[in-house]
Amino acid sequence: MIHGRELSDKSFQLNSLDGLRGFAVLIVFLSHTSSNGFGLFPFIDFSGAGKSGVFLFFVLSSFLLTLPFLKKGDAAINKEFLLNYSFRRFFRVYPLYILYLLLAFVTSVTLWKIFKLAQPVGIPFTLSFKEFLEHLALIQGKGVTWSILVEFRYYFILPVLALTYSVILKNKIIPSILLTLVLIISSQMIWPESESLKNDSRLGPYLPIFFIGSFLAVVFHKWNESSLKNSKKMLYGLEFLGLVAIFILLFMIPSVSSIFIEEVPYDYYHKQFIIHGLLWSIVIFSCIAGTGAVRTVFEISFLRYLGFISFSAYLLHVLAIIFVKQLNAGELPMQGWLVFVITILISHVSWLTIEKPTSKIRLIK
Repeated sequence: MIHGRELSDKSFQLNSLDGLRGFAVLIVFLSHTSSNGFGLFPFIDFSGAGKSGVFLFFVLSSFLLTLPFLKKGDAAINKEFLLNYSFRRFFRVYPLYILYLLLAFVTSVTLWKIFKLAQPVGIPFTLSFKEFLEHLALIQGKGVTWSILVEFRYYFILPVLALTYSVILKNKIIPSILLTLVLIISSQMIWPESESLKNDSRLGPYLPIFFIGSFLAVVFHKWNESSLKNSKKMLYGLEFLGLVAIFILLFMIPSVSSIFIEEVPYDYYHKQFIIHGLLWSIVIFSCIAGTGAVRTVFEISFLRYLGFISFSAYLLHVLAIIFVKQLNAGELPMQGWLVFVITILISHVSWLTIEKPTSKIRLIK
């Protein structure tokens, strides 16, 4: 079913991170289905956990996109390399994103007239032509698209930071730590995480998560050059830290926290950007540098498959939820699984027909 990492550079393939990406979209899916009353598992409510999955996406993207710059070093200061980076980022996101926005715009224009409604209504959300253009220009984000605005904006900053790490600081750990700390503190002074908005589409408040992910790439790059990777004590230590981080992240699901302490609001952990960034970074590093126990879990084929179709699933699971809601199936216990199956089917088609072909677009040398 899976042959390599089909949407990225195979020279930087890390199978467990495909699975982690699948796990991230699964967290978002479980959160949204739970909050809509379509829980897949009756014994746990995942409402409010979706932000954690999005933060995992942020850390993964910044880590994986920074790594090639570090490996290239001075060779990354190359017009062709930088243009290819830009082209790949654009074609990785925009083809499906544009179609998603077009669906919202077209249905907003037509549905209310067809069904003689009092005001425009769109799927997955109402979108005027002005808003359509603002979404394309990364000015506004509705629904789940807020995170696309945030992540895509970081793509403009990432090459500068990555080249600073590799070319100016020569990937040295101490200077890189100091630079990262300065950047995190500075960004928090300007955009405090505590003052961020719900589904805030500004990049500023989330910058610490991205900075942590990019710095993790420096750590991993130096790790591969170090003899520490051969130390069993270090490997077991990383594995232990990874498991601890996973347990803390599980505890940060509001319904789980509420078992041990007083009732926790669903959005209680939504503004803990730095904590999420650090915890997910530990999990990622445990996957790629530990003894292999954590890695094995995230290398499960189905999780890796979810990782491949994760962008489609992230956008399109909303459509599946809307469709099942319109069925008026009442208290049918399998509604959550119906949403899941529909999401997988339409995401697979989207991946095959849109994501996979456009991911192969390259600049002609």
